[in-house]
Order: sequence, then C-alpha cells, then structure tokens
Amino acid sequence: MSKLAIVVLAAATVLIAGLAFAGYRFYTYVEYDPTFCGSCHLMQNAWQTWQAGPHTAVNCHVCHQQHMGDRARIVWRWATQDLQNVPPHTRLARTVCEQCHLSQDPRWAQIGDTAGHDIHVKRAGLECLSCHLPSLHAVEPKVEACQTCHSAARMNIGGMVAFHCTTCHTFLATAARGMFPERETCLACHASMQVKGETFPDGAPMAFGCADCHKPHSKPVLQFQDCLSCHPTVLEDQAHFERRALTACVQCHMPHSWRAATWP
Repeated sequence: MSKLAIVVLAAATVLIAGLAFAGYRFYTYVEYDPTFCGSCHLMQNAWQTWQAGPHTAVNCHVCHQQHMGDRARIVWRWATQDLQNVPPHTRLARTVCEQCHLSQDPRWAQIGDTAGHDIHVKRAGLECLSCHLPSLHAVEPKVEACQTCHSAARMNIGGMVAFHCTTCHTFLATAARGMFPERETCLACHASMQVKGETFPDGAPMAFGCADCHKPHSKPVLQFQDCLSCHPTVLEDQAHFERRALTACVQCHMPHSWRAATWP
C-alpha cells in the first residue's frame, strides 16, 4: 500500500470516526438532554415550569414517550406550518406515572398503598392527569380540580378558605386509614389556637371525632338545635329553664368540655 493510500485511509478513518462521534453526540443531545427541548422558544413556559417542579431531575423523554411517527408529524408541522401552534407532543398514560410511583423506588412518592390512590384510581378509575396536571408541568392539584367532582365540598370557614383540600384530606395516608380527617388531624392546628374560646381539655368526655358535630363544608358552627340531637333531655331540665339557658349552650358550657364554666 502506497504512502498516499495510507494517508487517505487514515483521513477517511478519522472522518468516519468524527462523523460517528458527532452523530452519537447529536443523538444523545436530542434524546437525553432536556436543554434540547428548552432550546425552542415555544417551550419557554414549559421549560421554566419543569425546572421549578418536582420532576426537574427527570429527562423529558422518560415521561414524553413518542413513536417515530409522532416525532415526524411534529417536525413536519414545525417546518411547514404555524410555528406558534405546534400540536401536543404526547399524551401521558397512567402507566408512565406508575413506572416511578408504583415502583417501590424510594426516590419517588410511592402511592400504591395510599388512601388517595385507592379512592381516586382503583375505585373511581381516574387517570393521573385528571387531577395532577392543572397547568403545564404543575403536579399539585388545584382546589378547583378537586371541586370538579366534589362540588359540594366548598370550604365555608373564613380562616380555612385559603387551605388546600389536602391540608386536611391527606392523599398519602394509608389506605386502611382513609383520607377522612381524624381528630388528631384537626387538633394539630386547633389545639394551639384560640377561636371563640374553645378548649381541648385532657380527658374531656367529648373525645370523639370532630366531624361528628362540626361539618366544615356545610355547618362548622353548632347551633342549639344541633346539640339537642345528642342531648334531647335538656329541653326537660328545669335548671336550664330557670337560667334561661335554652338558646346557646356555649354561654355556659366551655366548648368540648361539657362542664358549665359559670354555674356552681
């Protein structure tokens, strides 16, 4: 082999190796580098919300799984039609979310044995995105998303209006416990508060669930008639008549204790 042939062969080898490396780098950039998606000005909002969200360490294609036909369609639309109106890249199926959140991988919230997953997915058959993508790349359901199904569950307590539903209804509670707030859930906030003079004495007889009396979404404040459902004999008690105490129980009884604070 002549010296010229060796030089040509070496140059061709270097060129082919360079092209192969460049092709590999381009492929990995397109497939695995989120900055490729963020390089398009149409993706600016999606890029910013992705960076601010809990999935910022997840590559775009982990969730947005596309076939070659889908990619070709998007590229063709981008190249030939309206650059401001690129069609949706992909639709996320429940199985995509389950790859992480039902995988027993401690890096992700595991929802398989939770009350929220049991009620909304197993029983109601909802797709994850029905609740968890109220806006682009946002994952926390908005209150309005909950009220789409729970239309009657609007908070009417002034101080709790700004609370998210999951403040009391814990999605990640165990399935056995359920999402219904327990007494301890309410006391976590109310035991340290002073609202209308309520008390939470240790060993008080009213140690049952708060929701047995208080209905946060309909009637949080009790009236005299509400107490009569458990204490009907009050209407026959002469002492209550003598003291004209048949209007508001809390005029005499400290809330949650049943003990008359001003009576001998």
